[in-house]
Amino acid sequence: MTELGVLDLVPIRKGGTARQALDEAVDLARRVEEFGYRRYWVAEHHFSALASAAPAIVAAQVLSATERIRVGAGAVQLSQRVAARVAEEWGTLSTLHPGRVDLGLGRSAGRADQYREALNRAPVETAVGVDEHPVVDGVVIPEPRDLRGLVDSARAAAGLALIAPPGDVPDYPSQVQQILSLRDGTFTPEGLVAPLHLTPGEGTDLLPWILGNSPGISAQLAGQLGLPFVANYHLAPGTTIQTAHAYRDAFTPGVLETPYLAVSADVLAAATEDEARRQAKPFLPWVDSVARGAGAIPVPGPDDVSAAAIRDLTARHSARVATRFVGTATRVTNRLRALADLTGADELIVTTLAHRHEDRVRSHQLIASAWR
Repeated sequence: MTELGVLDLVPIRKGGTARQALDEAVDLARRVEEFGYRRYWVAEHHFSALASAAPAIVAAQVLSATERIRVGAGAVQLSQRVAARVAEEWGTLSTLHPGRVDLGLGRSAGRADQYREALNRAPVETAVGVDEHPVVDGVVIPEPRDLRGLVDSARAAAGLALIAPPGDVPDYPSQVQQILSLRDGTFTPEGLVAPLHLTPGEGTDLLPWILGNSPGISAQLAGQLGLPFVANYHLAPGTTIQTAHAYRDAFTPGVLETPYLAVSADVLAAATEDEARRQAKPFLPWVDSVARGAGAIPVPGPDDVSAAAIRDLTARHSARVATRFVGTATRVTNRLRALADLTGADELIVTTLAHRHEDRVRSHQLIASAWR
């Protein structure tokens, strides 16, 4: 059976605090471990109402509070890091918690340039209704989204510039290779005759993953190195099928002997369809703030979101609405099964946004029960 994992954005709700969000992250990890999820990952986001700016620190808290579930990052952005420091942080965690640490590696290089370029392009005027997106074997596969009009480029670019190291963007494949060789004890910099030893971390079973939104560099690199890979349906549904194929086509045995593909999905399950739709209302203003590059806002309560806002934002983000699985656990798991069948996913990694922590926990519980 296809496994389930959880990606937690560690959202801060309206009226809440970052400390509450961090405490809730630990509680969520404990609960999804009880529900039978295979892994719990924390995302990395900066300068927004998400308490996940330092995923290694959050992961350390979660590892100490849980017993079996694998814990990791989804994903550390290597363009904003020195690879050796990433290896040291996550190698330390793997030393302390053997057999339980995943290191998701992302590539966000060039995002600020994408924002700037988007503002120089003519807008795409054609609106697509929620029910009008293409469907393949029961899975919505929208056209790739256009960024024009959805970005606050100045803020996004400034934020990225602040956390990125100066100079040229690091070479992503080289960074991934360096982390692997440091873990394996084979990294010998130019000019040395003996390897540098990662202490702690060398010789551990730290498992790197690659996450990607397209069939480009990330998917191909994961395949070439024999690493597990995540295709981000919840962020880039229009290219998920091609991304999964690119990974498998490029795969050669390396860290793994056979490909291992996970696919992400945005979900929310509740006891009834009406209750699920009510809990889902904050998603649209929240995702709009993210899409504009303005930083995620604190998650509003359902009663704070007007019908007019729902109508306007649904038109603006119809692809995100169409590719989010909302409803009863049966409805949500049926859509998850269709996604797994279409992509051949070995695992589905689900993420849930709701105002109340209890509703997120309950959503994961209902899905796990229906899935099993």
